[in-house]
Amino acid sequence: MELSFLFNDPAAIQLASERIEADACQFSLSKKFRFYYRFLRPVMPIKIRQWLQKSQPHEVDEQWYLPLSLMDQILQCCNGPNSPKPSEFWPDSAKYSFVLTHDVETAEGMQHISRIADAEQALGFRSSWNLVPYKYKIDNGLVRDLRSRGFEIGIHGYNHDGQLYSSKRVFNKRVSAINQAIDQYNAVGFRSPMVHRNLSWLQDLKIEYDSSCFDIDPFQAAPGGVGMIWPFVAGKFIELPYTMPQDHTLFIKLGEQSDRIWRDKLNYLRKHQGMAMMLTHPDYLTGRRETEIYLNFLEYVRDTGDYWHATPQDVSQWWRQRDQLSSIASPQQTEIDPIKT
Repeated sequence: MELSFLFNDPAAIQLASERIEADACQFSLSKKFRFYYRFLRPVMPIKIRQWLQKSQPHEVDEQWYLPLSLMDQILQCCNGPNSPKPSEFWPDSAKYSFVLTHDVETAEGMQHISRIADAEQALGFRSSWNLVPYKYKIDNGLVRDLRSRGFEIGIHGYNHDGQLYSSKRVFNKRVSAINQAIDQYNAVGFRSPMVHRNLSWLQDLKIEYDSSCFDIDPFQAAPGGVGMIWPFVAGKFIELPYTMPQDHTLFIKLGEQSDRIWRDKLNYLRKHQGMAMMLTHPDYLTGRRETEIYLNFLEYVRDTGDYWHATPQDVSQWWRQRDQLSSIASPQQTEIDPIKT
């Protein structure tokens, strides 16, 4: 599987490739989580799951949401004269890109889509809604309405049972049905439930982009991250890692009462011309407090400016175009050995 990045420094390419191979091409769940997804989660009420998530110890650094380790190394490697200039990262010399995505996990979440989409549109934003095709009834009228207003529809796994990557056999068995859903809803993007990930396996999907990776997130069942704040080419598609902490992590696990972490991460991404991709859920943006924090943050983004706002498909197409141009100018790419993955 070929990887391609915005930087062309050989040392930086090697660092990034090794990190991606370890994090996103050799995915496996621990025995504990395999047991949990197969036997416990299907019968456990969501309130109990949330209580367990809150009660689990989480000893992390205060800046757990900043991918400092790998990014510092990459930036040091890319300080040479051939490094890309900030004005080359995004259209119209924007400081950073701002992308909104939502994963709709339940039928209840479907009921909150219109409310959130209306509020986003009133602030001048459009988002992508990732739907689970084989878990709940999808409102096709709502899908048509969202598309007519400039929102995007993506596919969110198969049935959200946590077992999509339990084995290659299970994954292969579900590929055809997932591709049928991609065709049915005219989707070009995919995100795996629970952000489980294997970029090599995902090559079998008929997609332009995937967004199952993240730059850093120690709170997932499969923690870690690819360490980068920009998109990259992963084989046949563009990988768009989410870079803003999930609403579930902030509101449910950590009990945050403000958008301070989102603002701090946004400042970091702006400084390094990164992609600020948010991952929120209408299933969790149900209370007044959570909704107000989210919308107040969007107002902050709008008022500070200096960004390029786009849907994931827009970003994917832009990145594919700039990658092709940069490859002609300087063909620096790397390939992950398919035998290893």
